[in-house]
Amino acid sequence: MNKFIINSTAPVRISLCNGGDTDYYIKSMGWGNIINATLSTHGYRCLVEPKNQEFINYTYINNFSKTNVNYKITDLNTKDDNLKLITTTIKRISPNFKGNLTIITNVPERSGLGGSSSLLVALIKSLMKMNGKILIPEEIAELSYKIERKILGIGGGYQDQWAAAFGGGVNYLEFRKNNVFLEPLWLHEDLMNWLEKHLLLFYLEPRLSDSGSQHKEQEKNFQNDKDKLNTMLKRRENVLKTRDALLNGNIYKFADLIRKEHYHKNSIDPKTTTSKSNFIYQEAVNNGAIAGKISGAGRGGCAIFITEIKNRQNIIEKLRNFGAIHMPIKLQRLHQMGE
Repeated sequence: MNKFIINSTAPVRISLCNGGDTDYYIKSMGWGNIINATLSTHGYRCLVEPKNQEFINYTYINNFSKTNVNYKITDLNTKDDNLKLITTTIKRISPNFKGNLTIITNVPERSGLGGSSSLLVALIKSLMKMNGKILIPEEIAELSYKIERKILGIGGGYQDQWAAAFGGGVNYLEFRKNNVFLEPLWLHEDLMNWLEKHLLLFYLEPRLSDSGSQHKEQEKNFQNDKDKLNTMLKRRENVLKTRDALLNGNIYKFADLIRKEHYHKNSIDPKTTTSKSNFIYQEAVNNGAIAGKISGAGRGGCAIFITEIKNRQNIIEKLRNFGAIHMPIKLQRLHQMGE
């Protein structure tokens, strides 16, 4: 590769269980938590090549959707919604940058895997490298959160930015006012291999609305609703139990807790699922899935299932018949943290 091309990557994550990672939950609950897992097989790569020219040649390549789009950016204040994340980040970090910028991914768009945050983290890392600066993962996460949530006003929580910046596989995160704590879970390699063999990830359909809009609606519906608050407190406790189950290697307890997470998540917001995702979920269960849930804010996107190995191929074939796309995955390991 050309030595003048800066290359950075960031993983996406699957959300296993969520006990509140947004400001409106944290405010009502006092604190929240989550467990997710970053993928070594899926993420974003950013290539930056400074050149002596008066524009930015931006190319977006999505190998999942077979998309290849090119933009010529002459003004960082462009109103094009497709470019806001890119131009806002460049303006914030390196406003004088001119040259070639390429984003490459194998992640479906609007999938519920935290893709926009992973793209942003990869871009931040490349621009910082270009400027001769290296940020620690926490600084990258904080900067990406500020750009996405505060400057651009895209609703959502903290987990995506921290997962993309830290990586490392299975992580427990705890959220308090003005503080994010991330604990990498030191799971035995045998357990990591078990998870990879028993976890199935499927892309079901594009989310029906963007995650920012969904979070704004969820915030509105959550306010002054004691039943939803009680359910979120149960979800928070469920995260702690899931953490213990994983650390103790209790895989079937882990599966049972994922099943409960799916139930609690739907009771908070029934619109989390669609008619298609409900149908596919039931088909997976009917064909041997032990547990499953929608990843991310829902209303389409991706779903994960836990299954016995003997039922794995049957579930894949059955769900393919209904348009679900199997995405074979590998989990990151601790040695990949911060890469």
